[in-house]
Parts: sequence; C-alpha cells; structure tokens
Amino acid sequence: MSKCVICKNKIGFFAKYFTVDTGEKVCKNCLSSSEPEILIENLSSAADVAFHMDNSVGDAYLSSIGRKSLSDSRRENEEANKKRLQQELDQKRHLEELAKKRKKAADKAARQEIFHFKVRGTTHYDLAKMVSYARKNDLFDPYDGYTTADIKEFLPYEEVYETDLVGLISAIEFRADPNNEYDKNAIKVIATLDDGEYMLGYVPAESTKDISKIMTKQNNGSIALKINYTLTGGKYKIAEDKEEEFDFDEDWDVEKEMQQEESETDLTKNLRIKSGKKEYGFIYSII
Repeated sequence: MSKCVICKNKIGFFAKYFTVDTGEKVCKNCLSSSEPEILIENLSSAADVAFHMDNSVGDAYLSSIGRKSLSDSRRENEEANKKRLQQELDQKRHLEELAKKRKKAADKAARQEIFHFKVRGTTHYDLAKMVSYARKNDLFDPYDGYTTADIKEFLPYEEVYETDLVGLISAIEFRADPNNEYDKNAIKVIATLDDGEYMLGYVPAESTKDISKIMTKQNNGSIALKINYTLTGGKYKIAEDKEEEFDFDEDWDVEKEMQQEESETDLTKNLRIKSGKKEYGFIYSII
C-alpha cells in the first residue's frame, strides 16, 4: 500500500491519487488543498503541490525537504516590505530633521552680523607685550617648528613668521571707552592670554557703530558671537638666494663654471636665511 509523500497518509488500493513527474504519489486530500488553476501549470513535483497547499501539512513537508513554504515567502515579503517602509520613514524623518537644522541655521545667520577689521593703534599698546609673554613662557613653537634647513627646503622665498598665536588667546572682549579724549564712542579690544589681559588697540572708528549694536545684541542674548583672529607681522625668516660675488679674472673658465652648476643637485646650497621683523597687526573676523 502506498503513502502520500506529503501528508504520509496511506493511499488505499482503490483510492484516487496523483503521480507527479518525479514519480511521487500525492493523495486526493493534498491535491484538493492546492489551487487547481496553479496545479495545472505546476505539476512537476510534490513540492509544487505542497507549496500551493498553503497549510501546516504542506509547510511541514516543505520544511522536511528544505524548501520554503508559501507562508515563508509571504512572511519574508511582509518583512521586506516592513523594512522598506521603515527605511522610507527613517529617510523622511532624516530629511525633515535636516530641513529643521537648515531653517534653524538660516534663522541664526539672519540674526548674525559679520565684520572684518584690523585693530587700530596696535603699535601703541600691548600686542608686542603679549607676543613677548607667550615667547618667554614657551606657549608656541617658534616658526611652527620649522628649522633653518626646513625653511630652505620646503619654504624657500617665503616669509615664515615666528607665531600667529592661533589657539592661545582664551577670550576677546570689546569694551566701551567713553572717557577717550579723542572719541567718546571708542571701543577697546581686550585679549586674554594665560589669565592676563592685554589691551591690543581700538575698533576702527568707521566700525564702532556696528560693533556697538553687536555688543548690545550679545548682552541681551539674541546672538552668540564667534570671533576669529589673525596676528600679522612680527619676526620672520626667509630663505633667499646668496649674493653672488663676481671675479672678472681673465683666466675665469666659463665652461668649467657652467659644468659645476649643472652638477650641483642640492638647490638649498645657493640659499641663505635672512631674518627680519615687520610691524605687528591684528585682524578680527566677527561672526
């Protein structure tokens, strides 16, 4: 007596069953549980029948032979769709968050002021003193750590300054100076370095009105200032060509001199280091 390959029930001698292309026998109950219109097109194996049964019996058979059931495929599709919808939702939320950040940044930018100016009167106040203090206390690496050889090799013909004080100034403050004998609207520029205050100079007269407005906005909390600064001038080193001394001796061998120059591969041999100093300046960018 035969058994149905799917449900394992016995098939009576006179019972109706279906033999698929692979020779497997499927009972009437299993066959009737499948979708007839699909079976007409897919009768190659018992697995095809079990797949379209879409019930626990068919699923158990498919599991035993390592095949996915219709419910497995449906569940995977549902999970894939759920994942896709979640990704779309996450993307939508991400775009909404970006839009909020952009709007917030745009609103903030609309409230902010941007000014660039060079501090006036730096030669008369504490700027050089501040640099000197930083130098004496080893607060910066002179010439950005470039040695004389480095300047010759990597920065020839370029003025390399002793320092720009980047990162050393902990605070910058604007203070009104109503007692100023020249301008009652004058505004001092004060820098704090290593807990010491240094009066660097004054806001240019043409900018005091704008800076005064910014100070008011900052004091009432409507804006938060970001101040960048650049120190200009000071001590510098530069690698320049050596001054040639010409000897117009009648026995001077021009060809030999040219051959000597062609054979000289170290270009730095013809450079010398020159030291100099330019007047200090201080430039502010207020955002």
